[in-house]
Amino acid sequence: MKEEEKIVTFSKDKFLNEGFYKITMDEIASGLRMSKKTIYKYFPSKDKLVYSVVKFFQSIIQKKINNIIESDINSILKIKKLTNVFMEISLTISSKMLNDLRTHRPDYWQDIENFRTNLIEKTWLSIFDQGKREGYIVDYPSEIMVHVFLNAMRGVINPEFLLSKNLAIRDAFEITFGMLINGVLTDKGKKVYKKIEKENK
Repeated sequence: MKEEEKIVTFSKDKFLNEGFYKITMDEIASGLRMSKKTIYKYFPSKDKLVYSVVKFFQSIIQKKINNIIESDINSILKIKKLTNVFMEISLTISSKMLNDLRTHRPDYWQDIENFRTNLIEKTWLSIFDQGKREGYIVDYPSEIMVHVFLNAMRGVINPEFLLSKNLAIRDAFEITFGMLINGVLTDKGKKVYKKIEKENK
């Protein structure tokens, strides 16, 4: 692995777990057993490093989701796999990181929001359309369902709401996602979804 990749990979794990605001470049250098001079060669400031971490994490998510969307499986299996990916994302990003982004780098947070919006719109439009063709998803306009999903997730999976209600990300995600999915599945879709849920326990 190249030096630049090592720095971004290490920083991603540290920032996502602990936030970035209180982390110093000295801590990054110490954790990597690398000189600060080497880090600054690739990232002239901590802000540049944080931004690179955000972009790197987005590319990982995009690749995972593209693999699911492009796979030759039914919409219910895609929903299950996507649920696991979104859950993994929710559990990977600590409340500290979310709060640091919202408070100290709102421009990066907006970039994440735009990424999330575009990703959810594209992903769920594709799955809802496939699910309707298969008879698993109710025949509501896909655009409305996507809008409801997007706003529900945005409203619940955010630092202010989670902190004010003292909710864990996992619990908030599972409850919200469960309510949303059950609201759009047909009876046929619910049977298939329950079967898949049992098989994956």
